[in-house]
Amino acid sequence: MAWNRPETSAGALAIATLTDDPGLRRWGRRDIADRGHTVPRWLTDLHLATPAGRAVELIGPFREADDVVLGVTTPSGHSLTAAVRVDNELGGRAVDGALFEHPVDQVLHSLQADDDPDLRVRDISTADASARLTAAFTGVNLDEVLRTSPQWRSQRCIVRWMLSRFPDGGNATVPGRLDDVDTDELITRFLASPWGRPWARCSHPLLVEQVVASGLGNGLGDPLLWAPRHVGRLLDPELPGLDPDDIDLTRTPELLRDLIRYGHGERGVRAELTDASLQAVDRWSPAFLAAVCRWHDDDTAL
Repeated sequence: MAWNRPETSAGALAIATLTDDPGLRRWGRRDIADRGHTVPRWLTDLHLATPAGRAVELIGPFREADDVVLGVTTPSGHSLTAAVRVDNELGGRAVDGALFEHPVDQVLHSLQADDDPDLRVRDISTADASARLTAAFTGVNLDEVLRTSPQWRSQRCIVRWMLSRFPDGGNATVPGRLDDVDTDELITRFLASPWGRPWARCSHPLLVEQVVASGLGNGLGDPLLWAPRHVGRLLDPELPGLDPDDIDLTRTPELLRDLIRYGHGERGVRAELTDASLQAVDRWSPAFLAAVCRWHDDDTAL
């Protein structure tokens, strides 16, 4: 019978190990002994895997998502490394990842092969990395919304098991997150700058307030950093995020260009990245302005 075969017993022990249930694992090992089956030594000792000594974050300039990389070493000496994509704009949720049968340093070398000048590697404690990923795996299931790949869905249980090998007590707080931005002070500085002075007159400050408020959802909550995707989200006519009452929405693209130039200068963003964000404004502006005209016509017809 299929259930009384060595490979079935090995699969059951593997499942018991990955669930990190000591009682279930002991039951599985007793059952294997009772059946007289033999399973590989590496499988019976898999629960003794130890954390690798290094964990890192790979972060970009806009911090929409970070890659957290950590690994374990099995008693047989084999390495297993996980690189998990954590979406900071979805509350720090794990949305994708990959597993590698190589040590952390070798995986990092491969991930940095493109020589991306904007990619930064930051070493973090293994406890903090584990705490951050443990938090990233909590919450409601968003697989259908995010169209998660089948490969990542099948690999998550292994990453969860890897996390069980790490010590508790880490800090899950995302470094660099701006939890309490003083938007009034930020707007005041912008309006006092050469880029912001034209927006200090008439009702323009109300528009500035709305655009800055929208920017609180960018990356780690910094309304001075605008990646092309953030520009698209603000100017997408299907996702109206601005209130048209008492403000001239037709000035939004122009304002956004000036805010990007000011904000990226304040944050030291490379000119090429700023240009890409400004080009995104150019791409999205026609559809946005056409939608604003339709909204105005609809209001006038009422």
